[in-house]
Amino acid sequence: TWRARVVHIIRNNALFIVFMLSVASIVGTLAIEYVGLLLPCELCWWQRIFMYPIALISGVAFVKNVSFSDIADYILVLAIPGALVALYQHLLQILPTGSLIPCGASGECAVRTVFELGYITIPWMAVSVFVALVFIALVARKKV
Repeated sequence: TWRARVVHIIRNNALFIVFMLSVASIVGTLAIEYVGLLLPCELCWWQRIFMYPIALISGVAFVKNVSFSDIADYILVLAIPGALVALYQHLLQILPTGSLIPCGASGECAVRTVFELGYITIPWMAVSVFVALVFIALVARKKV
């Protein structure tokens, strides 16, 4: 079935996919900061703190030919709180002012710089990547 094929593809390529997603995220955040001249807020820094080690861990595992199942728990430990921080920031930007506990970064975390299709913000892009990483880690966690 198609589900079995998708699971098979994810399990066989999980390490490469996770590495490429995390490196693309790093390149994206640095491009937004240095090319787009948009300085990261406090919550953006927290998202980077959770994303950057994923690239490092998966890159080292890729070079050393380590099985993805050996690092899946580390990916989960970093991706789940990263997704929660990104979701919180997305809600700060989407919901009416004062709906959530305000962040301590002088409100700059709640400023929308990107707002496409009525819901896509920069934090939502981060949520999407973190959720994809969690999904891949859960699917490929078992040793094949």
